[in-house]
Amino acid sequence: VAPPDQPVRDLMRPRPITVVPETDQEEVGRIVARYDLAALPVVDADGRMLGVVTADDVIDILVEEGTEDVLRFGGVERGMPDETYFTVPILQAVRRRVPWLLLLFVGGSFTANVLGFFEDELASMVALTFYVPLLIGTGGNTGAQTVSTLIRALALGDVRLRDAWRVIWRELVAGLLLGLMLGVVAFGKVLADGEIFALSGAVALSVVAICVWANVIGALVPMAARRLNVDPALVSAPMITTLVDASGLAIYLLIARVLLGL
Repeated sequence: VAPPDQPVRDLMRPRPITVVPETDQEEVGRIVARYDLAALPVVDADGRMLGVVTADDVIDILVEEGTEDVLRFGGVERGMPDETYFTVPILQAVRRRVPWLLLLFVGGSFTANVLGFFEDELASMVALTFYVPLLIGTGGNTGAQTVSTLIRALALGDVRLRDAWRVIWRELVAGLLLGLMLGVVAFGKVLADGEIFALSGAVALSVVAICVWANVIGALVPMAARRLNVDPALVSAPMITTLVDASGLAIYLLIARVLLGL
């Protein structure tokens, strides 16, 4: 506790942390959380105080923004802030979900096109199809993890656009390490199933390639969205999964074609 006769100028912060009225509310929440502030002054261009944002206000902001990000990440249109699960009419809930589902449905059709393109290879070795769910599932899960990590990092300001190449390199290395670990498991699994050595190698190599590819795509898409001034949360995990499904399947079948001589 300061002595009663101590001047206020000795206690005050000469350069307090402030925001302007145009500051995004999510940024306000980050500032308050980062500096552990009880209140954040709002000033005009001349530095005159217009008001304050309290910690209670920030809690409301974080809840609202968090809800919005979760809904967008799941590909659902945001509703009113005071809505609850049971107060939203079923038809309205369907209307909010259907745009993304239609887009993902169309995107999923590319996976069918890839299968059709490699129809001869699949017909000559039916065992190739046994590991399609394993590979596209691995790619989708890997990409979704990367997207989740990057969206959070972008929201917290841990990652900036200038960090793009650093992020891509980091995720490429992470994808390679993950792929090598999962590839060893996949190799043993295919051999344990009684399949030939070449098919085991094709599946294992595909796991490595798909993990690297999914990690890089999972890093690129949120960064590109931020560069285009689009909320990265709009780039939902289902969309990444759809992208990786088709491309990962093509990677697998191309590798199988080369290693198995199909």
